[in-house]
Amino acid sequence: MAGRYCHRAGWLPPAIFFIYAANCTYPAYAQSVSGSGEVLPEPIQSPHWTVGGDLTVGDSLAGTLTIEAGGTVVNDWAFIGNFDGGAGTLTVSGRDAGGAASTWTSLGPVMIGADSGSNGTLRVLDGAAAQSDSGTIGAYAGSVGSATVSGVGSVWDLSTVYSFQIGSGGSGTLRIDNGGAVHSGQGIIGWLAGSDGHVTVSGPQTVWDPLNNIYVGFEGTGELDVQDGATVHTQGPTGPNSAASIYIGLNAGGVGAVNVSSGTADTSTLTASDRIEIGSGGDGTLTIAKGGMVGVARDAWIAISGASSGTLNLTGDASGRGVLETGSVIKGAGNVNLNLDGGILRANRDEADFLKGFTTQAVGSGGAWFDTNTHEVGVGTAFSGTSSLNKLGAGTLTLSGDSSAFTGNTEIQAGTLQVDGVLGGPVNVLAGARLTGTGRVGATANKGTIAPGPRSGFGTLTIAGDYAAQGGGLEIRTQLGADDSPTDKLVITGASSGTTPVTVTNMGGSGALTQRGIQVVQVNGVSAGQFNLANGDYVINGRPALVAGAYGYVLQQDPADGDWYLRSSLTDPGTPQTGGGSPAVEEPLLYQPGVPVYEAYANTLLQLSQLPTLRQRVGNRLYDPADAGRSGIWSRVEGATSRLDPSASTTGERQHIDSWKAQFGVDRILVGEQGGSRLVGGLALHYGKADTRVSSAYGDGTIDTTAYGLTPTLTWYGRDGVYIDTQAQATWFDSGLNSRSAGKLEDGRKAHSYGLGIEAGKAFDLREGLVLIPQAQLTYASTHLGRFSDKFGARIEGDKGDSLQGRIGIALDYKTDWGAAGVDRQSSVYGVVNVKHEFLDGTRIEVSDVAVASRMSRTWGSLGVGANYGWGSRYALYGEIGADADFSGSYVVTATAGFRMMF
Repeated sequence: MAGRYCHRAGWLPPAIFFIYAANCTYPAYAQSVSGSGEVLPEPIQSPHWTVGGDLTVGDSLAGTLTIEAGGTVVNDWAFIGNFDGGAGTLTVSGRDAGGAASTWTSLGPVMIGADSGSNGTLRVLDGAAAQSDSGTIGAYAGSVGSATVSGVGSVWDLSTVYSFQIGSGGSGTLRIDNGGAVHSGQGIIGWLAGSDGHVTVSGPQTVWDPLNNIYVGFEGTGELDVQDGATVHTQGPTGPNSAASIYIGLNAGGVGAVNVSSGTADTSTLTASDRIEIGSGGDGTLTIAKGGMVGVARDAWIAISGASSGTLNLTGDASGRGVLETGSVIKGAGNVNLNLDGGILRANRDEADFLKGFTTQAVGSGGAWFDTNTHEVGVGTAFSGTSSLNKLGAGTLTLSGDSSAFTGNTEIQAGTLQVDGVLGGPVNVLAGARLTGTGRVGATANKGTIAPGPRSGFGTLTIAGDYAAQGGGLEIRTQLGADDSPTDKLVITGASSGTTPVTVTNMGGSGALTQRGIQVVQVNGVSAGQFNLANGDYVINGRPALVAGAYGYVLQQDPADGDWYLRSSLTDPGTPQTGGGSPAVEEPLLYQPGVPVYEAYANTLLQLSQLPTLRQRVGNRLYDPADAGRSGIWSRVEGATSRLDPSASTTGERQHIDSWKAQFGVDRILVGEQGGSRLVGGLALHYGKADTRVSSAYGDGTIDTTAYGLTPTLTWYGRDGVYIDTQAQATWFDSGLNSRSAGKLEDGRKAHSYGLGIEAGKAFDLREGLVLIPQAQLTYASTHLGRFSDKFGARIEGDKGDSLQGRIGIALDYKTDWGAAGVDRQSSVYGVVNVKHEFLDGTRIEVSDVAVASRMSRTWGSLGVGANYGWGSRYALYGEIGADADFSGSYVVTATAGFRMMF
């Protein structure tokens, strides 16, 4: 039968010619498997028929062929409804008892409704299978063809090398439903001018997956309907990532329509691995309604050429919404219609211009719905309308157009909406969603998060209307510094209501003294809303506060204008207790809670670096034997408690220090004679601990310090009661600094100090056993804290930690000598009165370049009593209790006990 077309090959359209050229032999006539009417060739063989040539069902008359119950037919070419008057029906249906499908295999092309006036029907039903080299439904003008593939397991496999044409020159219809599947090469629906093609794919598990492109309205009229959970997918020949597109109204004269929807709970899907063109050069319409989803890997183009027309209808309602998932939607040069009426535009990539070319866009009554789908998406379109604009999905949608003509509601359901342009209507920020940007929006209800400003840098977001906090928060980025610090800001032109927690992120600010403060919320109307700092580093006077450098910042409302400011000051910062040092700056500035601890830290180390007197160190050695070459060892334990109120203090801090120190030394008489002068050299090691409690209006804290070091000494005792004692001391410290309100500030902080001292005195005998000893001492100590950063990132550096202290005193000593059981014994008791004076200016540290200083009172008085008991010219016990005071509330009480032994 193919030979009957060989004489036509010269005038066949090129796309069909290759189908016919493959075989121009004449078929043998045989009978069908089961049929009636005109079925060629004859006779039909049953149940398995290998035709051995071409198969024609309805050549020029009516004919039917049925393959069922596992029967099979194999032929070369196939014509179902061939010439004028030919009406053919081929049905492949069912399976046999063993489950084998009824199968029709056409080794060559299949033409369903070939010539003008013909009518052909193919039906693949109930799990049956059809295979063919290629397929054409409605081949020539005036022909009518239809094919149905229906039922789970029903399949029509066509060669992917050639195109599958539905309405090539005539009228073609393809219906795939109820779980049927068609696998083919590229699909052409409505190919030549005057042709008409219609494809319906319907029902869950129903599939059409052409390889390469799909054309709907190539030059004719085409329609593709994807319904009720069906799937249509096209991809390129080399795999899922190779390009294949969908063209709706490809060339001039071509009219294409694609409808994707579902009336069931199953989603209908149309996807392409490249792009979709709606009106490439002809007229195209894509309608995505409730239950429909169209996905293209790249972009959706509308009306590309100047003569084309394209319409994208994206519709839906609360019961279901159509979805277009694409990289962008691009407006072409033709007649473009984009109807956003309840359907969802979903992004599949980051795209700065998601609606390319759409400078303005009306929003339909169903609203515009954007799903950023985890991506960063920008839209510069100016929207208008009165319905709604909805932001869905994770990711960010940035609106930069002037949409002041859009007066409908904007609802941010998920992700981030960044408004850098204008939105005219009210905004509702739902829980978990974010509103950001530097533009202007209408009255806003906040259940989620508002974060003014651009993605980087700082900016202002304006709410042109009222603001109502409904459980949502505010995020502000700022450089915590002075009043003019760069910051994000929320401006509310109307009234504010509700309570909003505010999270402030410091963008590198190192802190500074504010006056009015850094304005972060401006309320032009009634400022009844409360804005509370949500992420304070600590709490002071019941208020959360942030730390920047040396300063703390609280969020306060200014009663004069109702606006909200970040201030490094307190209306009432607290008043130091009576008798303590007062802050060096009169303004009620707010230091962070670590600052009084750091101030006390420097002073604590300086206190622990002070040198003892000679008598505190080794007892009374004025009466020891002077034999040269003798050596001795000694040890002592010192305990002290002190209350220190600096006379000048940046933070007004006060200290209570409890400390103990154990010292172990060895002495040797380097030069001396019995009853005469002697020179004693020594070396001592010391180890101790101190617990410091710090109190301040800016926060209390503690310092735990371990100290260890060594002390070389050299002492001259003259025969006339004169002595000169020198000592040097090196100490290393290991400290932990803690704030009661902010927790651990620094642990294992290393520091060191050194000290030098000289003391001189002379003993005057008043009468037997009673000695007066005037004395003087000068000591110097220097501490070195090093540099470190605390938990807030503040830089702490020691700037000054020196002490030069003079002491003038007089001691009255009563000594007694006696012997018992052949052992010489000596004892002495004494009292001492001293006046001490500090010549230097105390300590100073820098906290992020802010000087923090402390100085104790310069002049102190002290009293002490002690005793010394020796026996056998070798052993001695000694001790002293003393108290120092500065006459303004500070005091130090010290107790020392020691043991000395000579060899």
